[in-house]
Amino acid sequence: MRTYIFLLFFILLISSTACDAIFEGTANANIFIRIYTQRGDFGRLALWHETAAECLNLISVPMNKISLNYYKKHGHKKWVERTEIEALEIQEQREYHIKKAKAAWKNSKTPEVVLKHERKKIAKFIAVWLPHYPDRFYEFGIYATFFKELQEQAELKKDFAKVLRLEADAAEMCAAQYDKIPIKYGLKTYKQHRDDYLRHATLLRTIAKRNPKSLPSNVMIGKERQIPIVKSKIIPTKKADKILLIAKSDSRIKAALIDHKHVREYAWFQGFAWTVSFYNHGWGNLAIAVVNDKTEKITDVLLGESDKDELELLE
Repeated sequence: MRTYIFLLFFILLISSTACDAIFEGTANANIFIRIYTQRGDFGRLALWHETAAECLNLISVPMNKISLNYYKKHGHKKWVERTEIEALEIQEQREYHIKKAKAAWKNSKTPEVVLKHERKKIAKFIAVWLPHYPDRFYEFGIYATFFKELQEQAELKKDFAKVLRLEADAAEMCAAQYDKIPIKYGLKTYKQHRDDYLRHATLLRTIAKRNPKSLPSNVMIGKERQIPIVKSKIIPTKKADKILLIAKSDSRIKAALIDHKHVREYAWFQGFAWTVSFYNHGWGNLAIAVVNDKTEKITDVLLGESDKDELELLE
């Protein structure tokens, strides 16, 4: 069975569809699945397969349900069908990771003290990813595609009340994402964001009832409305620029990139370490470096996008 594509963070840079967006947390868990496959560490491999499944439960499932309920309520049949297919894909991926975790546990000889330490790292990883989508609601996914398209159509018809109602719907959806993902998990600081977006939705609907002849200049919509992200308790000690320089200086990374042009890189803090992805559109993912945030040491390098290593390891 072929594992699904793990294009890491730059998935959202080259594609803005909602389907791609909701798998990103699980896609990042795949980095660590590859690492412990490479190391032959079955215990930590099992934990990260469980983490991938948990990201689907905590992030992908509620996001899918929020969107599906909206599409059904407003009669968007095409989008209902698409989102129902997406729900099946989420379930299939969840079952895949659970199966792989069980297989890895059977072969595990990893000491419990090591597993305990890894669980602490995983808790930080999940806490970083839970607010990722609502914090960036107006940048990609359903807002950048579905809502913006409908708003543009309404604006062409000079139906500014509809534009405002759609913007209110979007604000309520953003609030629902905060409520059903980070807040439900226990990150209470995001309640202020949820309530702020709900208040904004109420304001937009009030203005829409007045049948405006133009979009009010004093009403913020879209990215203008994105309020400052809550400062996480889990913050890196190093800056992304420095981490990128460390990763690019590694001889293995240099060798992997030497024959490629137009290479891009992207650094992301995973809650306990940095991952730096190097890619281009022609070849996709070329290499990944994992950098310890405290020591600034590269702990692992993954080359290419091979998905065969784990299969061979578990056979």
